[in-house]
Amino acid sequence: MDLINHLMSAVLMLITFAIGSSLRFSDFENIFKKSKAFNIGLIAQMVFLPILAFLIAYFADLSPELKVGLIIVAICPGGTTSNFISYLVNADTALAVALTTINSILILLTIPTLANVAISLFMGTSSEFSLSMADTFWEVSKITIIPAFLGLVFNRYFPDVTARIKIPLKIINTILLGLVFMIKFFADTESGGTGIVLDEILRIFPYALVMHLSSMILSYVVCKKIFHITNTQSATIGIEVGLQNTVLAIYVAGLIQSVEMAKPALVFAMFSFFTTLIFAFIVMRAKYNR
Repeated sequence: MDLINHLMSAVLMLITFAIGSSLRFSDFENIFKKSKAFNIGLIAQMVFLPILAFLIAYFADLSPELKVGLIIVAICPGGTTSNFISYLVNADTALAVALTTINSILILLTIPTLANVAISLFMGTSSEFSLSMADTFWEVSKITIIPAFLGLVFNRYFPDVTARIKIPLKIINTILLGLVFMIKFFADTESGGTGIVLDEILRIFPYALVMHLSSMILSYVVCKKIFHITNTQSATIGIEVGLQNTVLAIYVAGLIQSVEMAKPALVFAMFSFFTTLIFAFIVMRAKYNR
């Protein structure tokens, strides 16, 4: 792993620690006691979004490899970054982390299955690949589950310290994350960058944007208006469904050994953090409604 990827992992771990330090163990007890929002959020991430992605990819004017790349983005559910946005806007961070924890286990089965379906559908071939359960679980755990748990423990034993560092950590983490992604996208491939060109970005962008906005807004509206989930939890689900784990998506494309399939994840990452943050601020201003 190159220096840039090491730096990205370190920043994501720091962010997850900060998120964990803002929570208490009792927050998770409440999530599972009142599991309606959790169950709907999980279905939205693991079922609704992949179906939507397959529909968009089917009608998209893209190469078969790029269509598969869109599917790969959709089947890598939101991770540290989406949790971070819920944390920044004071949404239901415990719900966000709970969803990430469970889908981090489910993806060990769903990613290989759905990726192979996409390859067969759009490329007319099969590519039998598998994720090492041990390696993937470790990669996910070290930047999500472990730092979040350490943050929870830290908050339990040092609540005064966590209260004092809460705002500075938000500012520092936002700056660090922005810097790391800028380096990742604009550096050359030898330095650990991506090397994607403008023409490719413009071809992929409309479809990535439609998938992102439609999944995020529809999830929020359906949760709030049809299932009558609170505004805060509906916003959290919208964030989690709309913002995908692009780092994981790039990793999956690497397993298939396709640079082309990684490009939709790169394009998605260029704008989705900012559009999700804007969405989160707007909907969190809405009147709290049970």
